[in-house]
Amino acid sequence: MKLMKMNKVLLAATLLVAIGILLGILSVMQMNQNKKQVDQTTAILLDQICKVIDSNQAKENVLVESLKEDYITRAKAVSYTIDCKPELEEDIEELMKIAHMMKVDEIHLFDVGGSIYRGTEPQYYGFSFDSGEQMGYFKPMLTDKSLSMCQDVTPNTAEAKMMMYAICWNETGTRMLQVGIEPKRLMEELRTNSVREMMQEMPTYLGVTMVVADGDTGEIQGATSTLLVGKTLAEIGVNSGGEGQERILAGSVYGKGSYYKVRSHKGYVVAVIQEKSVVHKDVPLILGIVSVYFVIAVGVSLLIILKLVAHTDSALKHAKTDALTGLLNRRGYDNSVLARGKAPLEDNFVYVSMDLNGLKQANDTFGHEVGDKLIRAAASCIKECFGEYGELFRVGGDEFAAMIEADDQRLETVKAEFENIIAHWCIHIGMELSISCGYVQHKEFPDKQLAELAKIADLRMYEAKQAHYRTGGADRRRR
Repeated sequence: MKLMKMNKVLLAATLLVAIGILLGILSVMQMNQNKKQVDQTTAILLDQICKVIDSNQAKENVLVESLKEDYITRAKAVSYTIDCKPELEEDIEELMKIAHMMKVDEIHLFDVGGSIYRGTEPQYYGFSFDSGEQMGYFKPMLTDKSLSMCQDVTPNTAEAKMMMYAICWNETGTRMLQVGIEPKRLMEELRTNSVREMMQEMPTYLGVTMVVADGDTGEIQGATSTLLVGKTLAEIGVNSGGEGQERILAGSVYGKGSYYKVRSHKGYVVAVIQEKSVVHKDVPLILGIVSVYFVIAVGVSLLIILKLVAHTDSALKHAKTDALTGLLNRRGYDNSVLARGKAPLEDNFVYVSMDLNGLKQANDTFGHEVGDKLIRAAASCIKECFGEYGELFRVGGDEFAAMIEADDQRLETVKAEFENIIAHWCIHIGMELSISCGYVQHKEFPDKQLAELAKIADLRMYEAKQAHYRTGGADRRRR
């Protein structure tokens, strides 16, 4: 019989091991296959994003070039108008009318040295081609009077306002005229075709996130998840280094286990991220039939173990708990003393020894039910006052103890609260409730062990009890 039982156990163990190995092999095979599919789909998505980037940049370039030609034409028209009526350059109001008519925002007249001397914006007078990088763009005009130039959308030197400036020489080569336009149509077009808008229009797939980040800073400029915009690739867990490009990497991306692939393209870093939980969602289905019996067997075993553990914990708890008061009993006290003895006590550790006054007299006069009522009342006072600071014990019939953590100020407050709580309970139970206490702080005797502190607290408690009986309590022997 014993041999049969052993064989059954061995067989069951062998089956469980075999099922586990089989599940592991199937799982690895399926996950590898899924990873290959991830490699293929991410490559396709990266190609799509790069094509959209190329298309948008081409549209933007065409738009910018057409605007440049238009703005240079406007600059030449304004210059010709002023050549025809030179007195206009002295009249700001007339210049502003011309600007309005030509649909430009600013007109500036430059001398042959490249300094502004007239225009619609007097606050810019004196600025020159040496006044900053934006204005320095036009320095070639000083050496070639046949040039006409138009700048890309750039923050202007004075206000950092996004502007396009076009400049040309007049017919006589005696001055340069510049027009400034806030390219609203261009800005709208760029906004529409911006990376953020572009990524918002990309098709979305379950568990797939696509991002486009600045190639220099790694800051995400567009993503199919708006939560990622403004963060960096490093912050969300994507390695954008050259070593990992064009191969599948794995890691935690934005708090989720993921596969991802990155690619550098025209100043951007493009990444496609796929959550592992979605990639491998079919694995549980494939393994389900094989694993169901295994799960049931393990579940039943765990249920039995948990019940045994719960029963054992309950038994241990009841073994350490006083049934009358709910406080820890003598066994719980001994266990706590043993545990605390293994580590140094904190300076704010306080041992409190407490004894219920007059319990024997109450038992003899009114019966043990009244005595039990007094014990429960004392325990309630102790819980209410000391419960949040440490452990509480009923170590004997009318003897209690507390091991708490409290600094000097807190300890004084607790003592006062304890007296108030006891007074409240006297009214609540309709009879006298008196508890003698002895307090000792570890910092008073830093070299003493817990057992020695307990003895000191007991001595202080007995001194308090004797004082109680001397001032009107019953004789100590009738307690």
